[in-house]
Amino acid sequence: MIFQRIQRRNFCRYLVFCFMLAIFGWAAESAGPAEAAPGGAPSRQLSGIGKYQVVRVDAGGVYPQNLSVEQGSTVIWFNATDRYISVVFSKGDVLNRVTRAPTLFFLAPDGTYVSAAFGSGATASTAFARPGTFYYFVTGLPVSGGEAFAQVVVK
Repeated sequence: MIFQRIQRRNFCRYLVFCFMLAIFGWAAESAGPAEAAPGGAPSRQLSGIGKYQVVRVDAGGVYPQNLSVEQGSTVIWFNATDRYISVVFSKGDVLNRVTRAPTLFFLAPDGTYVSAAFGSGATASTAFARPGTFYYFVTGLPVSGGEAFAQVVVK
């Protein structure tokens, strides 16, 4: 009985997450052209604004491990495990400067850019505003085979 409730709750969270992604994607597609800046010149908009990529974290690892996104895109980590996880970038101060609108991410005292622990069916996200290659790992996954390590390449 309890197991069925947990499964139902996680399934409901997953459906809500998919619905939010569908709405978010629709809103980005229906957005009009960039408005002019106060001086009359058109504002420079990053090519990836409104685009997102979902990274699935399950007991087998991180999928995809090598993610390539456009500058301005949002990366969303979805926890499909049955435990709490965190996403950890070792170059915290760099990530703190090149990301926007983080959800659950913060600059930790040890210099890492880390998400708060988030449970099964939950997400963490951030938008990458500058190009570069950013390496990270996910806590709570096996590290011996490299399943916990991944990278985001921003073009």
